Amino acid sequence: MDSRALDMNASWLGVSRLQLMENAGREIAKFSSKYSDVAVFAGTGNNGGDGLVAARHLLALGKKVRVFALEGRRTEECQKNLDALLNGKFEVEYVRDSKDCDKLKEELGECDLAVDSLIGVGIKGEVREPVKSMIELINSLKAFKLAVDIPSGNGNTKVKANQTISFHTAKTPEAVVVDIGIPKEAELYCGPGDVYLALPERKPDSHKGDYGRVLVVGGSSRYVGAPYLAAWAAMRVGVDLSVLCVPKEVAERIHFNPNLIIQPLKSREFITEDDVDFILKQNYDAMVVGNGMGLESESKEALLEILKRNEKPVVVDADALSMIKTSKMKPNMILTPHQGEFKRLYEDFNEEKKVKQVEDFAKESKTVVVLKGMIDVISDGLTTRLNRTGNPGMTVGGTGDVLAGVIGGLLAQNKDLMKSACAGAFLNGLAGDRAYKELDVSMTATDVIDKMPEAIKYCRNFA
Repeated sequence: MDSRALDMNASWLGVSRLQLMENAGREIAKFSSKYSDVAVFAGTGNNGGDGLVAARHLLALGKKVRVFALEGRRTEECQKNLDALLNGKFEVEYVRDSKDCDKLKEELGECDLAVDSLIGVGIKGEVREPVKSMIELINSLKAFKLAVDIPSGNGNTKVKANQTISFHTAKTPEAVVVDIGIPKEAELYCGPGDVYLALPERKPDSHKGDYGRVLVVGGSSRYVGAPYLAAWAAMRVGVDLSVLCVPKEVAERIHFNPNLIIQPLKSREFITEDDVDFILKQNYDAMVVGNGMGLESESKEALLEILKRNEKPVVVDADALSMIKTSKMKPNMILTPHQGEFKRLYEDFNEEKKVKQVEDFAKESKTVVVLKGMIDVISDGLTTRLNRTGNPGMTVGGTGDVLAGVIGGLLAQNKDLMKSACAGAFLNGLAGDRAYKELDVSMTATDVIDKMPEAIKYCRNFA
C-alpha cells in the first residue's frame, strides 16, 4: 500500500503521523550515531520531518549536526519538528534557490554523513530547483549518504545513496527496513487512506468526463428504485456522469433527478436481448449491473451477453449475482454478494472460514469479491482486506444498491478494481454510520447517500 495511505489509516486507528515521525527519526538517528559530523537535508514534507527528528536526537547524543532545510510551506508534522529545533535555539540554514547550494559545497567538505530527507516517495514528474541542486550537492560529497525511506529524485537526478532506511516496507531492493509502529491493522482494514488512493486529484484544467462516466444497467417493473439508488450514489462519490439504462416502465416511474441521465430501453417491463446493443453502445468507463433487474429468463440471457461482450470494469450486483456462473466470470468484474448470494456461488461456505473462502473464490474466478457483512471481506485472490464500518441499521433495503453505485462511481474514476472495492466498502459503511448516529432505525438508503459528501470530507482530513 502507498505509504501516505498507510499513514492515513494508522492515524484513523489512533497512531498519529507525529508519533510515526518521531519513531522514524529515532531509527535514523540510531543508524547515524556512529558518525560524528552529520548534515541533514530536509524537505518540506513528512520525509523532511523524519530528518528533522533525527537531527534533534543526534544533537542530544552530542553529535555535530547541521540542518539544511528547503524553504517553503511545510506539512503540519514537519513544521512542528522544525519548531522543536528552533525552540532549542538550534540554527537551521534555509535553501531558497540553487545559489545557496553553491555556497554550501565548501562548508560541507568535512562532514562524514549526509542524510537525504528531501522528497521521499512523494515526487511526481521532473525534479525542480532548488531540490535538483541539493541532490547534486549531496552526490558531490565524500560523506556516507543515507536516504530516508527512498533516495530523493528520479531518472538522472537522484541521490546516490550508500544506504537506504525504509519504514514498514522496503521501497528499494537494497533498503534496510525498520519498524516505526504502523499497526498491522492499518494494512488489513480499509480506512481513509483507501479513499485517498481511489479518488483522483482534481486538476484546474479538468473537463467534463475527466473523472468518469458510470453506466447503471438494471431495473424492472417490480424494482424501480434500485438502479436509481446505484446511479445517484455514484454521483455522490464524484463521478462526472451517471447514466441509467432501464426498461421503459422504469424510466417513466423512476424518481426525477436532473443530475442523472436516463436512457429508456426498447423493453417495457424488464431487460431483454433486444436491449444489449443499445446498452453496449453507451459511452462509459465503468458499469454497474443487476440492481433491480429481476430474474426473468430473458433478462438472464441479456445479462450474460452484456457481460460476455463488455470489456470495461463492471460491478456485478444483486440479481445479476443469481444469474451468473463462475465459468462466465472475467477479470474485469467486482462481485458484491451478501452472505446468501455468496453461498450460491460457493456451495461449501463456512462462516468461520469465510475470509479464506472469499480469497479462494476470487482467485478461482479471477474477480474481485466484496462479501458484505458485519465485517466486509474484500479480495482479489492475492490481497485480502477487511472493512468494519457499517451498522445494523444498514439491513434496510437499498443500501446494497448504494454500495454497488459507490464502488462503480469510484471505478469509473480510477479503473482499479481492488482500490475501488476497498474504498467503496469503507465509504459506504462510514456514511451509513453517520446516518445511523443521527437517525437510528429511521435511516434509509437515501440517507446513506446524503451522508456521502460528509464521509468523503472526513476521509480527506487525514490526508
